[in-house]
Parts: sequence; structure tokens; C-alpha cells
Amino acid sequence: MAGLWGAVVLIIVMYVFQALGWIGEPGFVGIYRSLFHSDNISAQVLAAVLFAISGGIWGLLYALFTRHSTVYKGAVFGFIPSFWLWLVVLPTIGQPIFSGFTTKGLLLPILFNVVIWGSFVGAYLNNEKSSEKLEP
Repeated sequence: MAGLWGAVVLIIVMYVFQALGWIGEPGFVGIYRSLFHSDNISAQVLAAVLFAISGGIWGLLYALFTRHSTVYKGAVFGFIPSFWLWLVVLPTIGQPIFSGFTTKGLLLPILFNVVIWGSFVGAYLNNEKSSEKLEP
């Protein structure tokens, strides 16, 4: 659940950034459009749902391989989905690896996957495990 909720937070952040004019269309929407050749409004919704599910899967992997979750461990783990994006997803949709080494293409995945999503997942699981210890 941590990864799914982290992805939902990230979806909200990306749409806020778009509304402020800091970024264009959220990356998950562009990826969805490239893969499924869909350009209608439902593409936004379906892309967000698939992105949230993907965040949940990454969160499950994090939980399986991390014994004592921390914000730091979550952030470090966030590099794995960033590398997945740079080395697998982008070439799949015809983009260069590492987003062609553009500043935006390198920094935004780190901001979104490491700083926001990864930190959230690490903190969420740390708090969840801490609260389990308090139960009788």
C-alpha cells in the first residue's frame, strides 16, 4: 500500500506542477499515450491508475527486500524505478536512454522517484512497522 499511496501523492504533485507551468504533461500520461496510442481524456485516468498500480508493485518489491525501512532507504530504492524508466521504458517508447542526458530528463525522475515517492514509501513503512510494535 505504501507504494500505491506514494504514487497517488506523486500523481497529485505532477498535476500541481503542470498547473503551475513547471512541467508539461505528467510523464506517465505521455508514456501511456506512446504505448497505447490513445489521445482522449480517458488516457489521463487510465495512465494514472496504471501508474498507481506500478507504484504499488515497486513498493511491494521494496517491502520484500527491506527489513527495517527508513526514509533514507526508501529514497535510495527510488533510484531503481528511475533506472527502469531511463533504461527500459524510454527506449521502449522510442526515447533515448537517460532522456538524452537532458537536465530535466535526469532531475525530474530523481525528484519524483527518489525524493518524493521513495522517501514517502520509506517513511510510510517505517511508521507502519513502528506502530505494529506498540500493539499488545
